[in-house]
Amino acid sequence: MWRRGAGLLRLHLAAAASTRPAQRAPAPLVPAAPSLSTASSSCRQIFGIFRGSIGAPSRCLSNQAGGGGACWSCAATGAFLSCGSCGSVQPVDPAIDYFQIFGLKREYNIKDNNLEGRYKKWQKKLHPDLVHSKTKKERGYAAEQSALVIDAYRTLSKPLSRALYLLKLEGIHVDEEKTINDPELLMEMMEIREAVNDASGSQTLEKIQSQVKKKLEIWSRSFEDAFHKKDFDRAIEATQRMRYYERAVEETVKKL
Repeated sequence: MWRRGAGLLRLHLAAAASTRPAQRAPAPLVPAAPSLSTASSSCRQIFGIFRGSIGAPSRCLSNQAGGGGACWSCAATGAFLSCGSCGSVQPVDPAIDYFQIFGLKREYNIKDNNLEGRYKKWQKKLHPDLVHSKTKKERGYAAEQSALVIDAYRTLSKPLSRALYLLKLEGIHVDEEKTINDPELLMEMMEIREAVNDASGSQTLEKIQSQVKKKLEIWSRSFEDAFHKKDFDRAIEATQRMRYYERAVEETVKKL
């Protein structure tokens, strides 16, 4: 579908490759990829955990759902977000990871776990209208917990950000601005952009989007397999390619 102009571009790339050493290739669709977290800088300061370099141990306590310590109000154990005994809103616990918030195992494939439903459940419990009668301290806790739940949902709901977060939990930092020196991939991105720009109707754009999503799903499954096998080099490569296809999907959404 998106082959117009590809021949000239292919000749140009071949000539460039034969006349000069390999250089860091530009990424037409990925100029300065955004960081994993979509929260504000203040939110990141509050919840900025799980930092480290490759090989560093995870900061999370376990893969089990729930967690929490003793309630600050009644001292009941296992208090998490809100106390099950007295209902007091709890302060943010940095030992709790995003998967634990929603009662999920720490794994990549979460399609069948009703993430959206779990997210809405927590938001209802932390809604300002339900905590307006609480103390000023608890209202502050509720605002922080609500921001945490929102950030957790946004991170886990998208394949790429979920993959990057899993790697972060393993102590692995991924350079999100690094580009891939792969002429074939870069040419494919150029062709997709050209096809999106030339598309005259929503049906054409939806067809392009469907094809790009299939490519994204291929690399998503590649990440899942690599992460399961602890092949982190291959997992990192998968996230780098996922970023290109995710950006291509966004290009189609903007024009739809």
